[in-house]
Amino acid sequence: MAEKQLTANTQAYTGSRPASMHKTGMRSLFFRRNLYGLFFVTPAMLFFLIFNLYPMLNGLYLSFTEYTLLKPPVFIGIANYTGLLDNKEFLNGLQVTAAFVLGTTIPKWLLSLALALLFLRPFWGRETFKVLYFTPTLLSAVVISMVWKLLLNPNGLVNALVTPWVNRSEIFWLAHSKLTPMALMVVDNWAGISFFMVIWIAGLVGIPREFYEAALIDGAGRWQSFWHITLPLLRPTTLFVVVVSTIGALQAFSLQFIMTRGGPSNVTTTVALMVYNYGFNYFRMGVAATMSVYMFVVIIIITIVQIRSVRSEETSYT
Repeated sequence: MAEKQLTANTQAYTGSRPASMHKTGMRSLFFRRNLYGLFFVTPAMLFFLIFNLYPMLNGLYLSFTEYTLLKPPVFIGIANYTGLLDNKEFLNGLQVTAAFVLGTTIPKWLLSLALALLFLRPFWGRETFKVLYFTPTLLSAVVISMVWKLLLNPNGLVNALVTPWVNRSEIFWLAHSKLTPMALMVVDNWAGISFFMVIWIAGLVGIPREFYEAALIDGAGRWQSFWHITLPLLRPTTLFVVVVSTIGALQAFSLQFIMTRGGPSNVTTTVALMVYNYGFNYFRMGVAATMSVYMFVVIIIITIVQIRSVRSEETSYT
């Protein structure tokens, strides 16, 4: 009887040992994988904390202070926020930014979608033209600004092409209160439409062709297919295009800084350019940080509204 009990205990021990060792090994492997993953992610996290999160938190703190770069920050509460509500220059910057957003987002959405639909159709030289249209996206905003500043010069190429048709010797594209904002909008649209064209093309290619074949069998026309099939199934792409283009327009800085410096008479001074001026020209970092916080809140609110309006999560191919 004792021998049977000893044999049973031995079998139980030898049977359970490999299982426990296997579980321990799995835990060790899982721990090592997590450790390796954390090791590889740490540099990116440190970069984010140092160059993104810390500046944001520090900027939020500076918005509650009076800071001129010459003296240590002095906490003043919400005085900067209430002061901006009466700042005519800031209110003008909001109007300029809003006009720039309207003039550079809606044309980008429509024209880039139209070009995407065009380039989906086969025609001679399609790939060559697609590359040519996409080329402006490869250039930096600084290069684009400098080149267009030369083109829009009173003695530049644009005047040489336009003035014979309008019976004028020269046109001051970058020194006119009404022409200058429109010129910057045209340049921004020229530079950004090609990028969003590629995004639309990616979204259009992802739509199954069976939907269009079924619509054709049911007698639907080209416009009906576009309205009832293409647009609903492009909601995820539409959300990306709308949100990214709007955020970029709200943060507009390069064109205004390089081409006009906000002139003439502040008609192109966006809020982003005002942040730069107040921070590095007027040395009022507290006010500049407050403007940044204002725009951050505005961008968040507009983005949330756009996401709720598009509701890309309801898109389905079934």
